[in-house]
Amino acid sequence: MHAALLGALFGPVVTGATATSLTTDVEGVRVEVQSMPERPVRDRKTVYTVRLVDSAGKPVTEARVTLTARMADGMSAAAPLRPSSAPGVYRGEILFTMQGRWDLTVRVVRQTGRVEIPIREEVTR
Repeated sequence: MHAALLGALFGPVVTGATATSLTTDVEGVRVEVQSMPERPVRDRKTVYTVRLVDSAGKPVTEARVTLTARMADGMSAAAPLRPSSAPGVYRGEILFTMQGRWDLTVRVVRQTGRVEIPIREEVTR
């Protein structure tokens, strides 16, 4: 999977990735993103799970995690990813109402800063 790290205004980002299964290390935190189903389907909810672990292997529990989705025509969706029962794991759902290419951004905000991870999804019907 292509995962180029860029230094950007809001911190490092990963480009060209899909959410099926993405793992990257950004600013001392391992970020693992998974989607279920693996390929989003129009008019069905897709569950996104983000797991955050620090460099010592401990779960990151004090983060605010959000997911935004946009299409080129301006259609958008957003969801907060809420902490699950497992420490360092955050979950949320997006309902894609149109098929086609969606650009997603996973935003992780901590006291030490903010990281944005762009993801591309192709929604089928």
